Amino acid sequence: VAAASPRLYGFAYLNRAERSSGVQVMGIDPIAESRVTVLERKLLSGRWLDAAPTPWARSLALDEGEIAQDRELTERAVDAAFLSATGMASAPAAEPSGSGSPAATIADEDEKRSLAFAGQLAPQPDRPLPALLGATLAANLGLAADPEGRWGQRATLLLESASGAQTLLELEVRGIVATGVDQVDRSRVIMHVADVQRMLDVPGSAHEIAVRLVAPKLAQPVADRLQQRLGAGTSVRSWSQLRPDVQALILANRALIGTLAFIIFLVAGFGVLNTMLVAVVERQHELSLLKALGLSARAVVGLVVSETALLCLAAGTIGMAFGLVLIGWLQTTGIDISRFGDFTLSGVGMTPVLRGRLSALGIGLPIVFLALVALLAALVPAIRAARLAPAAGMRTA
Repeated sequence: VAAASPRLYGFAYLNRAERSSGVQVMGIDPIAESRVTVLERKLLSGRWLDAAPTPWARSLALDEGEIAQDRELTERAVDAAFLSATGMASAPAAEPSGSGSPAATIADEDEKRSLAFAGQLAPQPDRPLPALLGATLAANLGLAADPEGRWGQRATLLLESASGAQTLLELEVRGIVATGVDQVDRSRVIMHVADVQRMLDVPGSAHEIAVRLVAPKLAQPVADRLQQRLGAGTSVRSWSQLRPDVQALILANRALIGTLAFIIFLVAGFGVLNTMLVAVVERQHELSLLKALGLSARAVVGLVVSETALLCLAAGTIGMAFGLVLIGWLQTTGIDISRFGDFTLSGVGMTPVLRGRLSALGIGLPIVFLALVALLAALVPAIRAARLAPAAGMRTA
């Protein structure tokens, strides 16, 4: 395991001015998430979340007297709601409820005391909570950076905690994120996991833990070991189990690349075969003379094969030099295909810039295969040269 990051999810209602949208809030650890995924690199504008969560005032429990007052306020609010719903509040015997009336004054005082109790039990943060918005969501809400590219607009988030309490919080939009997945970019609000835990009233909780390994091939073995340790109460799944469609596409892509490589090496083998056959035919006189002077058939085979190996070495060196220059350009610059539109793979957005990746296997494997194909192709003209009769070869020449 190279790194791990907790995540917490919740659903809420985001509002700004006259625009609003249902959203999915995703709580992350900004530092840990950067080590596990490339989400930070998907930041189009603005800045990443701070490592430290937002300071919150400490919640205080109600004492017995406050609990009794809270119960009294609740009963009075229920009675008032019942009277209002049944129309009895408008009866002649009812007190006037206009502004400044005793009933209105009592209602205002009750609301202030209720809000005071709510603030004591579930205090608000010391400042607006920082958040990142999906690109499409930000556009739908009319959010954009100022002319200097800075963010800081405010929005209001309405959500319900795990205990059923509705909370209205103010957010500070730090920037926008474009993941390439339309559903995510249209509804995702990314915040610090500690802030989301306070909002949802689930301290120390997470819905999932994303784990990055040192090698993708270790995913299934590590998932199996974690599942054994954590037991049946937890579901541990590898990336191939989460997205079998993507796994199938990767395998199909590898098969396609392998087929193309086979065709390329096959063509290269025929090229070597044709070149060496022509060389043997054109040099029959020389080879026949060498055999007449005592050169053995095995030595003739070695001579032709050695010549083939030297030609492949020279051509491979030149080709490798050009290949390294090309792969270096692909790694640093790449091929931008954004002008052709957006590209997705099974609902997952693909980067608009295609890049290469240099590896030891990518360098060594083609060299080994090319050498094997070239040597195998050289055996046919080499055996033909070894079987050439000296007298016949000199007469034909």
